[in-house]
Amino acid sequence: MNFVIYGEDKLLMEQRLKTLKKKYHICEEDMNMVTYWCQDSSMSTIIEDALTPPFLTEYKMIVLKNPLFLTAQKQKTMNDADIQKFMDYLPLDNPTTIFVIYHDQRNFDERKKVVKTLRKYAHFYDIEKMDEHQLYKATHQAIKSRGCEIDEEALRLFLSRMPSHLLEISQEVNKLCLYTKHITVETIDLLVTKQVEENVFELSQAILNKETARSFRIYKDLIMNNEEPVKLIVLIGNAMRLLYQVKLLDRKGYNDREIAQILSMNPYRLKYIRRDGKDFDLKELLAHIDELSQLDIAVKTGKIDKYKGLELFLMRMGGNESWNQ
Repeated sequence: MNFVIYGEDKLLMEQRLKTLKKKYHICEEDMNMVTYWCQDSSMSTIIEDALTPPFLTEYKMIVLKNPLFLTAQKQKTMNDADIQKFMDYLPLDNPTTIFVIYHDQRNFDERKKVVKTLRKYAHFYDIEKMDEHQLYKATHQAIKSRGCEIDEEALRLFLSRMPSHLLEISQEVNKLCLYTKHITVETIDLLVTKQVEENVFELSQAILNKETARSFRIYKDLIMNNEEPVKLIVLIGNAMRLLYQVKLLDRKGYNDREIAQILSMNPYRLKYIRRDGKDFDLKELLAHIDELSQLDIAVKTGKIDKYKGLELFLMRMGGNESWNQ
């Protein structure tokens, strides 16, 4: 029996794999459970193992990971003959071997004959990311199941700082629940690291609000954390561009869910961006984006020192025109 488990949420993928193991009574430590990595294993060995009957059990499981030969990329360890062996095996649909293709991306090359063959002879489990409400509910339940509680605003702040992957979220939840049984906004600020993009967005806010002292405080913190000025110039520009796009789409009547989908962004982070950026002018944003683009060119062509260039920009944005010398 052939199965394909693929997607981008590793925890949900692992849960699906565990469900298959449970269904066919496969134990992790059993000699009838074998995982192969395509970059380290020959297809001949994999297929030979798949054709070998299980030992003292009804089923065996073969899990094939990192199958780049199913994507547009090339797999150095696989030649055309190897791929043909794989395709020849699939129609056999061996009833005693649970053959699982496990791929943590969504980039199968549907033009390839091998993928078309796989589609024909395998059952596909497409593991999609949870939407905003599912993620909120799953995270809240994970915290509750550990005997903890979390304030609503703290949960929203937590999710705004996390990727939309349950595995990473689960690991952070464990850390929070070890620290306290009642999670607040203060707990999140203390224990959950802000992403660089969040700090940069706060810096962008300070710039747009002409808060020079706050701008420099955030800037210095970022530099102390080994962030390069050249990278910060680009990230500030990206943050302002994102804010511009959000405001433009909002003006056109798109709702939060549609905007998050169009811009491929964390829906909880979007809520904070909309809240904190509602008073900024579109023309002003475009002017700052253009100035940052010019600064980026000036730094990269050696016309100005990277530190001095960014610091002068911060001073000018704060209304200190005398620094523009």
